[in-house]
Amino acid sequence: MDNGMPSINFMPAIAPPARGASTRQILRVWRRHIRLFLTCFGSVLVIGIGVLLMLKPTYTATAIAVIAQPDSDPLAPSTTPQAGTTDDDLPTTEASMMQSRDVAAAVLKQFPPVAAKPSFSIKASLCHVGLSFLCRAALPADPEAAQQAEIDVFLNSLSVLPVLHSRVINVSVTSNTGPQAANLADAVVTNFQRIALAEQTDDVNRVASWLDGRTADLQNRWLNAVNTANAYSVSHNLTNTTQTGTPNPLVDSQMADMATSLSAAQATLAAAQAQADALHDATKHGDTSALVTLSEQPILVAAANNLMMLENSRNQLAAEFGPDYPKIVALDSEISETRAMLNSQTKAALGSIDESLVSSRAEVQQLTANLNQLKSQAGSESAAQAQYLSLIDEANSARTIYENFLEHENDIVDRAALLEPPVILVSHASIPNRPTFPNKPKLALGIFVIALAAGIGATFAKDYLTEGFEEAGDLQASVPVPLLASLPVISPQAHSSIANYVFTSPFSAAGEAVRGLVTKLALLSSNSIKPRAILVASAVALEGKSTLTVWLATAVRQGGQSVLVIDGDHRRGSLMPNTSGVAKLGLTDLLIGRVPVTQLIQTDPNTKIDYIPAGAAMVRPFGPEEIARFQAAIAILKQSYSLIVIDSPPLLAMTDALVYGSIADQTILVCRWQQTSRMAVNASLDRLRAYGARIAGLVVTMADENSTLAVGGEYGKRETQMLSRLYGYGG
Repeated sequence: MDNGMPSINFMPAIAPPARGASTRQILRVWRRHIRLFLTCFGSVLVIGIGVLLMLKPTYTATAIAVIAQPDSDPLAPSTTPQAGTTDDDLPTTEASMMQSRDVAAAVLKQFPPVAAKPSFSIKASLCHVGLSFLCRAALPADPEAAQQAEIDVFLNSLSVLPVLHSRVINVSVTSNTGPQAANLADAVVTNFQRIALAEQTDDVNRVASWLDGRTADLQNRWLNAVNTANAYSVSHNLTNTTQTGTPNPLVDSQMADMATSLSAAQATLAAAQAQADALHDATKHGDTSALVTLSEQPILVAAANNLMMLENSRNQLAAEFGPDYPKIVALDSEISETRAMLNSQTKAALGSIDESLVSSRAEVQQLTANLNQLKSQAGSESAAQAQYLSLIDEANSARTIYENFLEHENDIVDRAALLEPPVILVSHASIPNRPTFPNKPKLALGIFVIALAAGIGATFAKDYLTEGFEEAGDLQASVPVPLLASLPVISPQAHSSIANYVFTSPFSAAGEAVRGLVTKLALLSSNSIKPRAILVASAVALEGKSTLTVWLATAVRQGGQSVLVIDGDHRRGSLMPNTSGVAKLGLTDLLIGRVPVTQLIQTDPNTKIDYIPAGAAMVRPFGPEEIARFQAAIAILKQSYSLIVIDSPPLLAMTDALVYGSIADQTILVCRWQQTSRMAVNASLDRLRAYGARIAGLVVTMADENSTLAVGGEYGKRETQMLSRLYGYGG
């Protein structure tokens, strides 16, 4: 500083953060804002607990239902899916149907809702004081609309959830009491079963009724068709048909037998003709071998075989011995006899075959005539019989349809007796022992956590949004002047007069800080220049500037030195108390040249401190004459007092402090902990330097004991009492 004093660097080097510095910093922030933390924490906790206590308890009961097996109907078609296979959409569909309005209406009819008793409600109270949006909607006057509203309320409390990949459905109902919740959950399943069975029964009965009427019509149609066919058969004298429309079995049997006999006779005739032809051919050509094939003539066959053997023997002997061999002559004679006998047998066989041919031919002719007669008899009835057969077919078709419908009707009737509901109640809802909502332990823990978070959040939010200085590091980094002192905050409840605190408690932390400030001011001066006039300034009002002025004077006066306090804030003029009740002259009278400075000095009867009051408010600005008079007065006062302390108005609001700073030997800038912004402090320092003020340093007031700006300490109660008795102080 270019102010005639040695340049001393009071800004200590910033050491690297120590281990655990962040934790200690967080704890200091928490301790500094402990009141805010407790206020937010307690407020949220009390409000949360109050809301929790006012919450209306509700109970939830759950019933378990299972979808019936798809093959439970024994009369169902064989194409029904196998048991164990469940359509993924089926549970969801059944769950949606259980939440239908029809089921809800049936449940409410079984268990009508009980009207709630009127009770105190904050929401209702706020509604009556004008907050209409909190008012509960009035129930509709129409009974149907009121019922629909009740159904809507019940459906909001109903939850039907199917379990994935299974046939299980959970039905949960929330109500004001546990028994009511259990009854409603069971009633949802039972009423759904009853409604589903009623719908199935109605469908079956409707189908059965239609089938009954249709079956009666078909029976009449069948009987009419039978009567028509019978009447037609009688009217046309149909003898070759039965009552069922089939041909007469007697005529058919005769025709069949006749055809069979005719076929046999024709076969006999053909066989006899073939034998006769074979004999004639063999006789004509003399072929003995052909006679061997006639198995029907054994004698003839034997004679033919004997002849063939004799001829073969003769041929062999003739080839071997010649035709004149004696045995050959004997064989020729035997062959001649055998041939004669064969011819005789052949003639006899031909006679027998001719008789058989005549008989067979006559039989064939007779049978053919008889068969033609039967065919003629049956053919005469063919046209009428065809019409009759058509009528019989129509009657049979009507009978078949009638029998099918009758069988289907019987199946429907049997199935109606085997109908089952689509779901089965496998577990009734149990009555809950404790309310499902609110879960007070969990909610209380949640409220505690929220209250804790609110308190911590408010604490750190205030610390983050604070514009002023809180820690020594912030001050060192923002303000290029030394920190001369840090004055602790003094509770006004503990002490009636804060201005007299140093006087009554000289060994407190504040007293030690003020004495240290006086010492530092002395150390800042050179041996040749001793500060006699000190300006105490601040950026804005209510920074503790006037209190520091009085404390400085008190500390110096307690040291046995003469001190004078000048109240430079003529707009307020309340630095030193006026106990006389009479308006006194002040600094403004000196500045306008009305009285000399020696006539303005007064003495406080309690602290024995001399002071010059501010005087009446001065309208005229500081001019060269006023500045010269004040400078001359300070020079005169320095001859009589060891220290002169000047209290000034705020720097950023008025210019008086600039005049006082240019005349004073040293200037102290006061800033309030957490209140005075960094911008205001730097702006004040710039203004003071611009007009020649010699800035000694910065003093932080009302610092929290948990801040790093809090320096020094105070004696304990016992030490303070001993020192007070020793030095004769009342504190």
